Amino acid sequence: MSLSGFSIPGRPAPKGRSPGATTGAGAVRSLVRLSVGLLIFARAFASGPSALEMPPVWAGTGPPSASPDRPLLTLDQAVNLGLERNPELAKERANLARSAAYSIRAGELADPKIILGEQYFPIDFGLGESVLTMMTVGVRQSFPPWGQRSLLHQGAGLEKTASRLELDDRKARLVRDIRVVWIDLLRIRRTEAFLESVGSLWEKAFQAALARYRQGSGTESDVLSAKLRKDEIRDRRERLRLQEEESRFRLMRLMHFSRPFRISPDLPSLPAPLPESLLLERLGNHPALKSRDAGDAAQERRVLASKKNRIPAVSVEGDYSYFMGPNLITATPNLFSLLLTFNLPVRPGERQDQETAEEEHELEAMEAAREVVRQRLVEKVRDAEGAFRQLLRRQDLFERVLLPGARRNAEAALSGYATGTLGMDRVLGAMERVRNIGIRALSIRAEILETEARLSYLAGTQTGGPHEP
Repeated sequence: MSLSGFSIPGRPAPKGRSPGATTGAGAVRSLVRLSVGLLIFARAFASGPSALEMPPVWAGTGPPSASPDRPLLTLDQAVNLGLERNPELAKERANLARSAAYSIRAGELADPKIILGEQYFPIDFGLGESVLTMMTVGVRQSFPPWGQRSLLHQGAGLEKTASRLELDDRKARLVRDIRVVWIDLLRIRRTEAFLESVGSLWEKAFQAALARYRQGSGTESDVLSAKLRKDEIRDRRERLRLQEEESRFRLMRLMHFSRPFRISPDLPSLPAPLPESLLLERLGNHPALKSRDAGDAAQERRVLASKKNRIPAVSVEGDYSYFMGPNLITATPNLFSLLLTFNLPVRPGERQDQETAEEEHELEAMEAAREVVRQRLVEKVRDAEGAFRQLLRRQDLFERVLLPGARRNAEAALSGYATGTLGMDRVLGAMERVRNIGIRALSIRAEILETEARLSYLAGTQTGGPHEP
């Protein structure tokens, strides 16, 4: 039965009946139509497989912002746009490229040096004019302490690995954030559609109360109460539209996308959450912790490399010298020399030991930071997993107990209002409970999906079902 034709028009009284009797019969018919409409609404609300999967009577209405001219965006498209365009990921990719370049450079020796010089005797300013003037050409190569270059090369390779794992973790966090914002947008849109459906019923209740008031069988307070509830629905929808814009702008920021769009009404298919014990067991393989482990290993190499500074570094120089003579024709070779230069670590307590202590303290700080991240992940796993189980129980409570109870109360209130034994306040209260329980059921379903998205990140996974890349 359609509710769109419900109205309370006045009709002319048939012969043999008083106008008052005719008006009373019209009011009764109006109340009957209102009761049937509310019962259809209550049964439609309770018959769906879940609170978020609304019946067609709800899904057919959307907020004005859902313009059909805007392109339809699915969740997998939103995730792909974010992975391609997000500037935070661009920064992490640049860090990875920088680490890769450094890992190549760290394993190389310093560039050799070319030595050019002239020695002359006796001391005067006639360079090249004395037969004793000697021209020198040489090459010098410096070598770090034995084993230090290999350690630095290993550390740079581990830093590259840490940057790659940090990029993986940042991608997983971005996918989680896009999923959460998407689910929030979906919750707001469906709540708006639900409130629009409820608002039409409040309008019917207001018209019925107004008709009874004009007939003298209702009170002015019934009319005012019904109008107040109707206005509350409108105000709540306005607040939801503001929340929708905020969530939409956040999603656009995560995707780095500026054009208007519509979101697909389909529910996302996220990976099934793992048990808490399995999540905690696999936590060591999370990209956030593996990145920290690689960074700690790189710092350990730097500590060992700093200890190598106690070994003298070596420079090797080979020179070829010859007498210039009066001109180049008379120049004759004279000397080939090989020089070894060692640096002498003096005062190691104030230099080399302090450098080693600096690197060791840096390693301690990194290990402590890694433990902080691990404890936070453990806390998030336990909180999210406990919240997920609790939300599943609440969803079952709403579907099996609260929704049927609200429906029975609404039916009883409507029957009492039709017979005149109950007032409008009881009808409005029953309708308001149905509204609140419906909105809360939507929120619980959305919270379940958001918790699944967070647990998916904690499991270190990015991909999902058919709505994911």
